[in-house]
Amino acid sequence: MVKIILISHGNMAKAMLHTAAKICPFDPKSVDVFTVSGRADLQRVAARVKKKLSPHGTLIMADVFGGTACNISAGITYGLKNAAVLCGFNLNMLITAINYRAELPIKELAAKTLDAGSKSIFNVSEMLK
Repeated sequence: MVKIILISHGNMAKAMLHTAAKICPFDPKSVDVFTVSGRADLQRVAARVKKKLSPHGTLIMADVFGGTACNISAGITYGLKNAAVLCGFNLNMLITAINYRAELPIKELAAKTLDAGSKSIFNVSEMLK
């Protein structure tokens, strides 16, 4: 099973995980969550995240491209074939990753998760015109 790691500024990742657990059945302890802030020791956070990488594949979802969470994730997974980092994650992406992590290898899971996220973004006001 592919390991899922969420990393964000503030409590976003924790809140997403908590919300996902109310929508679909899974053990929230099976997903690791990390928070970064201006006060965090970034080398320590990176080391803690790196320890959670799985040889079976790891999907890391970070909040903002180019932000601290993204940069830490990209740095620790650079060159690894069994890891993927997706940025800008939303609830639909998280639920998709959770539901398919046991069936799909990391590259396919990352692609499916990214696709689910992009397909869940709409300008509803424009659609209703």
